[in-house]
Amino acid sequence: MNETYVGTDQDAADAARLAEGLRTLRELRSFYDQSTADLEAGREAGRVRVAELQAEVDADIAKLADIVNEAAVEFNNAASELVETGFASPKVLTGKGLGTLRVKKS
Repeated sequence: MNETYVGTDQDAADAARLAEGLRTLRELRSFYDQSTADLEAGREAGRVRVAELQAEVDADIAKLADIVNEAAVEFNNAASELVETGFASPKVLTGKGLGTLRVKKS
């Protein structure tokens, strides 16, 4: 009769351990789900920020490309003026590294 009593105590202890284990699993799953949601939110925020930065960089590069193009046009105009006035020839300018610069077509 004493063995039955011990078995019942063991069953109760096992049930308590199982209940505690399930509670722990639920807490861990909740933590995992929240962490996963936070991670995805962080990734999305990162994608948005990268897109914003890329747009900013692209705009800056476009401005710089326009400035470079304008400088090339001014350089070419000045070189043409020297050639037209007879102070230099295209061959002499090219020999000095001052030949016509490529200009972006608009």
